[in-house]
Amino acid sequence: MITAPLRPTAPARPAASSRAAAAEPTPSASADAVAPEAEIESEIASLLAHEPTPEDLALQRQGQAFDFIARVRAENERETNALRDMAMQQMKNDDELLKKWIELI
Repeated sequence: MITAPLRPTAPARPAASSRAAAAEPTPSASADAVAPEAEIESEIASLLAHEPTPEDLALQRQGQAFDFIARVRAENERETNALRDMAMQQMKNDDELLKKWIELI
């Protein structure tokens, strides 16, 4: 089963730091414009430094297996379509040959 990728979320804060954060005054409007960019860059850096877990590796292997099976099935369908087209052309040629034989009689 293929699932949508999860959105990265910030780690949960301990209770003490959340109280301290609530007691802090709100930053000015100019700091608000800079904070999201810094937050995004820190998230990107943490994602790039992320070591793959066994679950990540298993999911990657599963995706590679699925892609391989899809490629094999697509190739089999192309071969089947080519053989069916060739068989239809052969039947048309046989029909024309039979018509010519009937005309000769």
